[in-house]
Amino acid sequence: MSGIQEIKVLKDLLADGLQPGWVQASSLMGVIDGISTRFEEDMKNLEVSASYVFSTETDNDSHTTKTIDLFRSWIRDGKNPSLSALCYFAMEHLNIHEPCLRQMVLTCSFLGEIDNNLPYHSNLHFLKVTFQMIRMIAEHQEIYKDTSRVLTKTQKALMIATACIHDIGHDGKGNTVKGIYVPHRLEQNSFDLAKPVLEMIDGMSEGMLDTIHLMLICTDVSPLNDPANTLNQLKAAYRFHFLGENAKTEALNLDTEIKALESSPTLTLMCLMMHEADIATSAGLHYNITKYETSLLMQEIGTAAARPIQILNFLNEICNRRMLTEVSQQLFAANLARIYALAEEDFHNGNLPYPRAEYSDFLLGMKERNVTPNAKGSKAIN
Repeated sequence: MSGIQEIKVLKDLLADGLQPGWVQASSLMGVIDGISTRFEEDMKNLEVSASYVFSTETDNDSHTTKTIDLFRSWIRDGKNPSLSALCYFAMEHLNIHEPCLRQMVLTCSFLGEIDNNLPYHSNLHFLKVTFQMIRMIAEHQEIYKDTSRVLTKTQKALMIATACIHDIGHDGKGNTVKGIYVPHRLEQNSFDLAKPVLEMIDGMSEGMLDTIHLMLICTDVSPLNDPANTLNQLKAAYRFHFLGENAKTEALNLDTEIKALESSPTLTLMCLMMHEADIATSAGLHYNITKYETSLLMQEIGTAAARPIQILNFLNEICNRRMLTEVSQQLFAANLARIYALAEEDFHNGNLPYPRAEYSDFLLGMKERNVTPNAKGSKAIN
């Protein structure tokens, strides 16, 4: 069955069972029709521009350069594929062929294509995060090839699906309402919007839905600077399972909603990879992109122009100035360190405002001086 045929079968299934609500049947059907119209062209373009993600011969510097160029073409030149084409492309390369898994991922990609025109939490954000997740999955599989730590097809599919929907229904506000933190307000809303649609898929189990819900909740980074927030508990669970902190304490004591992480290293890994995919474009590619993304966020929340201090706060308070998973260390760690150093320099040089996103160095094109040969002769982003 071709990709177009798979999309049509799924469209018919959803059209027959979709109930009125946030996802109006006519709106979703229109989205799917638009995806189908451009699907074959998107697939051809992805094979040309994005196959490097699955190549074992592409080094990390080239990975970064190619990703930067790809994102610029998506944003500045409007050459982005549909989220559904990206997911189909990934499933083909990652050998995910089970009907239930494919329908789950494609359904989430449809939901992620419904118009969301916020400056930062837009459809392009969903696309970038999903792309980063795919990069991370491919790299993880290469790192742990022939070991028990490789991800199963179900795990890979769940991670891609969650990336597609992780911010659907976002209203441009945070999880603090009138000064009061509402735990997982946005993340729960995304899940509540997606769940009734996902439940229509034959073979979609309660356990799969629970895993998606858990990964979504773990993208909640608020309240900032709270040692007991969900993100910090997730990182504690990762350190417990993978970085030897189980030698310091016999057990974790996590909140009820994420308690499953206490006994599951794999779930912990999946959740942390979801979080790191969410921040990877802002924290792990290049200073110019970090400035661009920060400007978009400031525009969305209606505050003053973005400045270096906001990047430093983000890298300190949310990223803790590092990536934790091995795959993110491989792909993003050196870039994050460089971004921090450059933002720190700009802060000490006056903390001057950055240009608006549309006038950013990222969109206008990086200067050649930002690309220098490394010791091995390949290009490295500085």
